[in-house]
Amino acid sequence: MEYKNLLVLTDFSEDAEHAVRTSVEFAKRYEASITLLHVIHDSTNLSFILSDDEYRSVDSKMEKHVERAFKALFEKVQELNSVPCKTKIRRGTPYINCLYELEKGDYDIVFAGSHGESRVKHVLMGSTSEKVLRNSPVDVFVTKR
Repeated sequence: MEYKNLLVLTDFSEDAEHAVRTSVEFAKRYEASITLLHVIHDSTNLSFILSDDEYRSVDSKMEKHVERAFKALFEKVQELNSVPCKTKIRRGTPYINCLYELEKGDYDIVFAGSHGESRVKHVLMGSTSEKVLRNSPVDVFVTKR
């Protein structure tokens, strides 16, 4: 099995950081490239509450926050700079957008942390990694801290 294109899901939690670190070691071993994916939760329902200008402002602030979080991740996980790596931002439901990205891209494997930013949310609706694991067209590597 050859792994050349790795997709790594991140919500910038500690568990996601562990998945990133694991994927870097994997990328080094297989001489692969990494795509880090963050999905901004869908906020279109805010458009009913906010004016168009306010909505665009919130949307812009969320994107800037994610860009800063990616920068901080690269600073924290310095090894990311030793492998080919790019970032992607999508909007919507995280697991659905991960599956769309898997279908659209040429990925061989996807990495995810076992828990994300909200462990309580897992009890209510299941984890993103679990839903990706069940529906992914490629191998899934779920890490545990």
